[in-house]
Amino acid sequence: MTTPLPYHPPGDPGPDPLTSDQYGPVQQPLSGAVELAADRGPVVYVPSPNGGMVPVLKDLLPTTPAPAPVPVRGGMDPQAQRIWATGISGGAFAAGTGWGLGQFFGALTGIGGGSLLWIVGLLLAAKTVTGRGHGGDTFITHNHTTNRWWGRSSTSIRNH
Repeated sequence: MTTPLPYHPPGDPGPDPLTSDQYGPVQQPLSGAVELAADRGPVVYVPSPNGGMVPVLKDLLPTTPAPAPVPVRGGMDPQAQRIWATGISGGAFAAGTGWGLGQFFGALTGIGGGSLLWIVGLLLAAKTVTGRGHGGDTFITHNHTTNRWWGRSSTSIRNH
């Protein structure tokens, strides 16, 4: 038997195998046309309006071709166009800034025959080569942490 028997409390008379269960499903007689799987055409699953997939016989699908895709409009993509324009404007700004700085330093060299610019350059080079100009003294930092009972700790920091 493939289905389990219904529950009957102890002391209840057992079910009579000759009479059917009045609360169980009624078995329908096998009647009507028999459909074989080979007789039916192939099934195709198509999306339904509620988001699921519905099986449809392939013979029942419409035979009209799919609509042609919409042609892409000409021109650049708007996002690509914005990025391209930003790159062009950034390059133009950099070129203008470089040209302006060149004009400024060219005028500086013309003031004293270039001597003022050379003096400033030599002073900056000497300051970086000798290591002077970093400023400040060297400190040695002592960090002392003391741990006590029940998670109490104290820290002291001292610079020399």
